Amino acid sequence: MQVAVLKAETLIDPKVQANFHIEYSIKHTTPLHRHDYYEVFIITSGKCIHHINGEAHDLDKGTMVFIRPDDTHWYDFYDIDSDCQFINVNFYKEVIEDAFKYFANPVIAQKLKSVWMPPSLVLPPSDVETLVRKGELIHLYSTIDKQKARILARSFLTDALAYYYFNDQNEHQKIMPQWLDALLLELQKKDNFTGGLERLNTLSDRSAGHMNRVFKQYLHTTPTAYINHLKLGYAKNLLLTTTLSILEISYEAGFDNLSHFYHLFKKNYGASPGKIRRR
Repeated sequence: MQVAVLKAETLIDPKVQANFHIEYSIKHTTPLHRHDYYEVFIITSGKCIHHINGEAHDLDKGTMVFIRPDDTHWYDFYDIDSDCQFINVNFYKEVIEDAFKYFANPVIAQKLKSVWMPPSLVLPPSDVETLVRKGELIHLYSTIDKQKARILARSFLTDALAYYYFNDQNEHQKIMPQWLDALLLELQKKDNFTGGLERLNTLSDRSAGHMNRVFKQYLHTTPTAYINHLKLGYAKNLLLTTTLSILEISYEAGFDNLSHFYHLFKKNYGASPGKIRRR
């Protein structure tokens, strides 16, 4: 399936640095796609299936999802008699980075950006109403007072990230082991994720079986899939920012087998490394 690529330069007003719209039905949503900007969407009514990075998740009313650049996703009907409606707010990359600096918490920022599945949580109705109202005001002022719209967009984003932050803190206090936090931060380093499972096992000093259970429990993925996600992200950046050959990039990202690299890359991004570079 062809992956559509949505661009900030064609969708987002540079004077507002954000964009708000309402999807009234699954019928009106974009098929499989990715984009070069961040996106926050909230289900305001109904229920749908969200296909994201190769997995399918059921989303209920009140669910807020934080989509990162290059996440690939699309929406489908939950069943033949159901539909859903959601709001969608898009942001330039630099707006998100500024917001992360405001929170001064690199751990939560790293989690939001690097976990395999985009972070999501279910908000209480009062919080949904607050964010929807701010989103509607962004849309209103985008046509009459762009400075106000820009401020409202920043306010919306701050509130949304705060919900993720406090939810993460609650989850961390209940179940997230401190050693896993430290391990995930170490794995962001190139020398560590390119070292693969062997390097992960050395850093964690835990059995392979235990690591598999922990990753499934807290990250909803496997150690192999998580490491491959980091490798592929690094490889994609090299494709877009260097003149290295695809073979050189695959080795630089920690892949020993070029065919395996091609397979994983196309599965994750919906296109071959060569097509991504040409785009």
